[in-house]
Amino acid sequence: MSYLHPTTRRIALKILGFALLCLGMAMPLAPAHSAPTELEVMEHTPGNGAEVQRGWFATIRYTGWIYDEKGANLKGAQFINSDDKGRPVTFVYGYKRALPGIEKGMEGMKVGARRTLIIPPKLGFASSRQNPPEGMPRDAALVIELELLDVVPQSNVNRPDE
Repeated sequence: MSYLHPTTRRIALKILGFALLCLGMAMPLAPAHSAPTELEVMEHTPGNGAEVQRGWFATIRYTGWIYDEKGANLKGAQFINSDDKGRPVTFVYGYKRALPGIEKGMEGMKVGARRTLIIPPKLGFASSRQNPPEGMPRDAALVIELELLDVVPQSNVNRPDE
């Protein structure tokens, strides 16, 4: 560009700068928190009661959001809250009664514990027999806050040594 007239060179540099600015807008930078590919477990309160066991009834309170890398605490639109049902939810732990990411994220959890789970699509609705709520993509990553309220053993659970 040194062979151009100084005024022409200045105009060319401004046009080049504008073109690069426009190109930068068309090609956004990679997000700081891209969608998760592995389960992330953040323990807020460890709990001090009985530990959840496969085949036991687990009673939990939870709230779920669609993962949003730009949202506060990575939370997008809320899609479920167990309190909306008027009571906590009880299910048999370890028998695919909950999303795979929830069951895996509850491993080692004790009564009284509170955790936040960031669940990748492969452990969410994408690999579950459950259907996502209406309007929610099946391959969405999720943020789930849960609290383990109680565990109760079943009398008919197969023991590991049987």
